[in-house]
Amino acid sequence: MSKLLNRRRSAPWWQRHSRPMMAILAGIGAIETAYITITHWLGGNVVCPTTGCEQVLKSEYAQLFGIPLSLVGFGFYLAVAVVAVVLAPRQDKEQDFPWAWALFALTTAMLVSSGYFVYLMAVKIDAWCVYCITSAILSLCLWFLATFGRAWRDVGQLFTTALVVVLVALLGILAAYNGVEASAQAGSSSTQTAQGLQSPPPVTTRSGSAELALVQHLNKVGAREFGAYWCPHCHQQKQLFGQEASKKINYVECDPKGVNSQTQLCVQVGIKGYPTWEINGKLYPGVRTLDQLADLTNYQGPRNFINQVVKSQ
Repeated sequence: MSKLLNRRRSAPWWQRHSRPMMAILAGIGAIETAYITITHWLGGNVVCPTTGCEQVLKSEYAQLFGIPLSLVGFGFYLAVAVVAVVLAPRQDKEQDFPWAWALFALTTAMLVSSGYFVYLMAVKIDAWCVYCITSAILSLCLWFLATFGRAWRDVGQLFTTALVVVLVALLGILAAYNGVEASAQAGSSSTQTAQGLQSPPPVTTRSGSAELALVQHLNKVGAREFGAYWCPHCHQQKQLFGQEASKKINYVECDPKGVNSQTQLCVQVGIKGYPTWEINGKLYPGVRTLDQLADLTNYQGPRNFINQVVKSQ
């Protein structure tokens, strides 16, 4: 018994406290991913110092099969926290028990997934999300603690397990994103001009006399819509107006890569997410139904709007 205690005391500090540290880090990750998921379900915008968060979290890469990646991340963080707090501490750290292997496999899969999403941000999305970077750092720290937070008896099996998990995770990720890549290439959500600037996708719905009358009223009272060419919710907003009416909206492009960009104006106004309507000096973030816009501007014209439901891109 004394030899075991002395061995534990001589172990590095991260081995002596690896399980509580993993629980804390996993808890932070669970809170972060829960916040992103709930905000997504409510249709809001996360609090972020840059526009990169919105561009990343609302891109086609931020969800798979209709499920937000943040919800998947929440599940992984919760699993790590449960294993680290409830199951692993009850076992002798001198032996390689199944729950130690489970922690190692979970954190390895998380590290691979986070690394691939960092690649997507750098190469495909061309924008950086503070929350995603934080999650990648948390995954790396959890993997370090799961791997080096104990003295493994069978290091060879550790490498074999890591190789299997990495291959399975990569194959699963590539297979899942195959459909996303195909849809992104087949129907790109934006078009590129000769100058290399990006423009929003075309509006496919039609406009009625009520939509045209509402747009005329919005312009008369000085209402403006702030958005970005890549923003799917901005496209949904224009789909509500239809082709003819959407062309008459007083629209302000905030992304510097967009056509007729007015990024500095967006900064001055204080735009935090897209789309955001400015009406009578007040900001109203998120997609608004035409009836809501009519109420906000005291519109007295016809309200037999054709497109009553927000259509997905």
